[in-house]
Amino acid sequence: MRKKWLVLVILALAAASMLYAAGAKEAEAKKMAPAEKVMKKASLRLNWKITGPHAAYYLGAEKGFFKEEGIDLAIMEGSGSGPAANLVANKQDTFGLADAAALIPLVEKGLPIKCVGMITPRTSLAVITRQDTGIKKLKDIEGRSLAVTAGDSLTQVWPAVVAANNLDASKIQLVYVDAAAKIPVVLEKKADALLGSSSDQFFILEGKGVPATAIEFADYGVNVLNLGIYVHEDLVKQDPELIRAMLRAVKKSWDALKANPEDGVQALIKAEPTLEVETARNQTKAYLPKIISPNCPDSPFLYNCPKDWQMTQDIMTKYRGITATKKAEDYYINDFVPK
Repeated sequence: MRKKWLVLVILALAAASMLYAAGAKEAEAKKMAPAEKVMKKASLRLNWKITGPHAAYYLGAEKGFFKEEGIDLAIMEGSGSGPAANLVANKQDTFGLADAAALIPLVEKGLPIKCVGMITPRTSLAVITRQDTGIKKLKDIEGRSLAVTAGDSLTQVWPAVVAANNLDASKIQLVYVDAAAKIPVVLEKKADALLGSSSDQFFILEGKGVPATAIEFADYGVNVLNLGIYVHEDLVKQDPELIRAMLRAVKKSWDALKANPEDGVQALIKAEPTLEVETARNQTKAYLPKIISPNCPDSPFLYNCPKDWQMTQDIMTKYRGITATKKAEDYYINDFVPK
């Protein structure tokens, strides 16, 4: 009897030992396993409706780059750089994609935002026209009509183009229309040309079977910073890690787009099936060269080049009558740019 009892005790101790070992192993595994990433909700407000220049963000979302950085990102369509900036300033959106030239006057008036990453330092702003108009250079715009949208970045920069190239503004008829109406107005020949983008509206016209010409501002002495990522000044102080994580994900997204633009086009089409595929493809490829800074060509992607900002501010103050109360470096911060 005693022997049987001893056997039972030994078996019980063995079982307890095994349970303890299993529990210890599980605890050690939990300790060694990477902590589950806490996801932060954030939004990126685009500067406009979905087009080729936005391919990288949808590609990054599809590949999970934002989630890898702990960001549950909502990408929202926009209706212009000004509205995008105001949504960030009102803290309705976390990040905003907007045109620097359009935002300088707003920041001068006290809009509490900063550019934390410059996407396209070379402007794609241009005069876009049908080839059958015979307009081939800026001087040819005189005596013609130009479709423009009040308040947008193009219209704000246009006086600088006029002044820098000694154009006679009185000989250029400005036809004010909603941004979405500029293409139809030119297609219907109610205007000879439009202010648009060489990587956007140009390809929309071409996609509709209308041979087009793009006369880029940058080729006529007026290069202003284009799209950058903006945040509220409070976010810089309150959650710098979120900004760093966002820019890391954005860099991964653009790297993936450069490696395979077609992947970006397909991600874009999934997000907006109404896009014309070939137009989106051309827009996406045409935008890639714009990400290299004219004044800091060897700088890392997303870097805010001080010379680019100074040039943009100089153009805006000289030709737009903006009174600069801030230094050029007050508009941006480079602390979060990935190395």
